[in-house]
Amino acid sequence: MISSDLLTSFARNERSFRQRMIENQTTDKRFLILETTLNLITDYGFHATPISLIAQHAGVGAGTIYRYFDNKEHLINELFTAIKKRVIKAMLKDYREEGTYKERFKHLWRNLIQYCIANPKEFQFVEQYRYAPFVSNMTREETFIILGPIMQFFIESKRAKAMKDLPLYTIIALLYGPIVSLAKLHLDHNQQLTEERIDQASEACWDAVSYKSEK
Repeated sequence: MISSDLLTSFARNERSFRQRMIENQTTDKRFLILETTLNLITDYGFHATPISLIAQHAGVGAGTIYRYFDNKEHLINELFTAIKKRVIKAMLKDYREEGTYKERFKHLWRNLIQYCIANPKEFQFVEQYRYAPFVSNMTREETFIILGPIMQFFIESKRAKAMKDLPLYTIIALLYGPIVSLAKLHLDHNQQLTEERIDQASEACWDAVSYKSEK
């Protein structure tokens, strides 16, 4: 005869399994909607991508989309935030705080440009919509928080006098501007970015923000 404790344990495990299955399905469906939106938005643009088209291509009902997102603007903001999280994860891959400021800067820079090249639709989406009026202030603030580890590195580098005492937005412009231009050349004009060229560019960007005494 099966004990009541064993039956209780079995029921609890079954409920836990069902809950995990529901959570996985929710995550998968939400991810599917976000990825479908990314593909359609980069192909057709914001105004030519209604919720009905997203639902059709994702293979879900429009009501399912509204279960996860209030409206299309909310969906776009969530997609923007999701991509920023992927970007920061990619930038910090194999990052070591033990390296010199120059080594750490170049590591972050190289990781970012390689991510942009490897994920052209995400790169295109961020470039096209980062200043769009429907990207909310809350999303921008959340993005700034997501990029916190990078900002902290810049602040630390300035305090150590490894970097010039420039405003953070100036440092970001000097870091990100060349990445945008080089990634577009690579993706749009078939100008192959070799490892040597990437290293040369990262070196030039470091020279732009560093004190000359920092090697």
